[in-house]
Amino acid sequence: MSEAPKISDAEWEVMKVVWDHAPMTATEVLELLPHDQWKQKTVNTFLARLEAKGVVDSHREGRANVYRPLLSESECRRMEGSHFLSKVFRGKVAPMMLHFIENEDLSDGELQELRAILERKGK
Repeated sequence: MSEAPKISDAEWEVMKVVWDHAPMTATEVLELLPHDQWKQKTVNTFLARLEAKGVVDSHREGRANVYRPLLSESECRRMEGSHFLSKVFRGKVAPMMLHFIENEDLSDGELQELRAILERKGK
């Protein structure tokens, strides 16, 4: 894909459900979202937007559209991460990592994982 689709925070919430449970209808998506925050019309709108952006595809089954992802969660995460890195940290990885390491609580396991990744990258 030449240009990464811009996925809003709310669209990410819809996509998490689709990635975890596809193929599924818009009604099924709504059933797995917090009911106090979502309406069927809103879910339908977001799925239509995601389809227009090339993130999901749909086909008709009876009276409902059935949706499936065209891009994986890791593909979207990678594109979003690159955009975030460029926008917030001017494309520099080290300042971003330092920011999160210094400002977030990390478990011993997460710290060990980071050390192992940095060791592998250093070789």
